[in-house]
Amino acid sequence: MTATVITGTAYGRRATIEIAGDTLTWRAQRGLSPVAENIVTTVHDVRLVQWLVLRHSWSGLVIGAIGGLIAISEGLIAGIAPVGVGAALLGWRFTHPRQYLVLDVGQSRLVIQVALASTDPARTLADRIDRAIATGEVPSSPPMLP
Repeated sequence: MTATVITGTAYGRRATIEIAGDTLTWRAQRGLSPVAENIVTTVHDVRLVQWLVLRHSWSGLVIGAIGGLIAISEGLIAGIAPVGVGAALLGWRFTHPRQYLVLDVGQSRLVIQVALASTDPARTLADRIDRAIATGEVPSSPPMLP
């Protein structure tokens, strides 16, 4: 069986989740002097999974609002540039959303900002874990550690 790898960033560094059957392997580095974080679990041990797609840009909204206020108080010509920049930021974030996969495992909450290339495997993993939680599915045999 071939493993699927979800790539992204966690703690500001590259992180991966490797999926081999029902076994998940989380690899990341945390801290100022990087310490490896390797967690091996199964889809059955995950208590909660969230797939988050954030399509908003607070900075774009604020810049656009300030541009609107400038346009009202100082004139349309002065406010059009900040409104345009704010609209561009909002449009960019809407078409290029930030995507997060959140897994609650044991005492840990694993959060990875998923790379665009790993969107489909991450969404599939979230659906698989949701299905296992909803049905109360248990593993057919104890997982073997890699």
